[in-house]
This record gives sequence, C-alpha cells and structure tokens, in this order.
Amino acid sequence: MTPGPDAETLDGIKDKSLQDIIRGISTGTFKFKPARTVQIPKPNGKTRTLGVASPRDKLVQEAMRLILEAIYQKDFSRHSHGFIAGRSCHTALKDLKGRFGYVN
Repeated sequence: MTPGPDAETLDGIKDKSLQDIIRGISTGTFKFKPARTVQIPKPNGKTRTLGVASPRDKLVQEAMRLILEAIYQKDFSRHSHGFIAGRSCHTALKDLKGRFGYVN
C-alpha cells in the first residue's frame, strides 16, 4: 500500500473516489496525476529515479490493461511470449525445445 504523490493508498480509496473516477473518465475530464519520484541507491553509489503513481491512477491503468488485453489478446500469434498472460521467456524456451529439440 505505497502512497502516491497525494499520500492516498489503495485501501484508502472510497466509494466517492470511485464515482469521481468513473465520472471523470465518462466525461473525458480524467487526468493522471504526476508520479511521486523517489531516488533509489544503486550498488555503484549512484541513484536511479523511481516514479510512484497514485493509487487511483494505478486502478485506472489496470482497468485499461484488462480491457485492451481482452480486445487484442486474440490477435497475438500463438508463438508470441512477451507481455502475454501466462507466457514468458520460460514458455518461449519450452516451445523452442519442443520444436527443435535441444535448447541451452
């Protein structure tokens, strides 16, 4: 339950907030909030920037992902393995091994 730029957490989103999100999306007035940035130390002593989105933005992004996945999933090749639910580099290697025999 990491807070975003507005200190709100996912478990803190109330029914009114959901209604506001739905209203904003349906009227075309919804806008994503800027991400909260955090500097993460790296082993070499430098840092890298990590952006933390607000929980309401994460909720909308996940809803969009589910909708787009349902629409476009059927169009992907059965040989595609990247960014597809239940598929990964491991399933790609198993597929190659099944088709060509030995895979390192």
